[in-house]
Amino acid sequence: MKIAVYAGSFDPVSNGHIDIITRAASLFDKLYVLVTKNIGKTQTFSLEERQEMIRKVIKLDNVIVDGTDDLVVRYAKKVNASIIVRGLRNVADFESEISLYHYNKYLDEEIETVALFPSHKLTYVSSSLIKELVYYDVDIKKYVPEVLVEQITQGIKKTFKK
Repeated sequence: MKIAVYAGSFDPVSNGHIDIITRAASLFDKLYVLVTKNIGKTQTFSLEERQEMIRKVIKLDNVIVDGTDDLVVRYAKKVNASIIVRGLRNVADFESEISLYHYNKYLDEEIETVALFPSHKLTYVSSSLIKELVYYDVDIKKYVPEVLVEQITQGIKKTFKK
């Protein structure tokens, strides 16, 4: 059984994330979507809120949504995953992902990394972009699942007041 982990802060989850989750789920027997804390950023939504948002949208039998405040490689080992899935949008992502790949290999040589590219329509979508659009009162329906638009908009507006 091929088990993979797709980890990210998902703050908030975007259609780009959903695209990667859906496609990765078709490649592996079991996919853990792991919501993590990014210590380099202030989180807009709690770990539980981010997990709940993903669960509202992803209804695939082989996808398990979970959260951790530990290293992704440790979590992967705990759930017997041999693969970490990463999304790669551009050259800037590549530079940070190649460093992360080597860091993870240093921590556990048995865990491999697989990079997936988002759909060409979603290449430029990022959680930071979504936050900025909400801050400036721009509709985000094209960038996040429709069922989450209101929740994401309200959460961002509450965190980033003008």
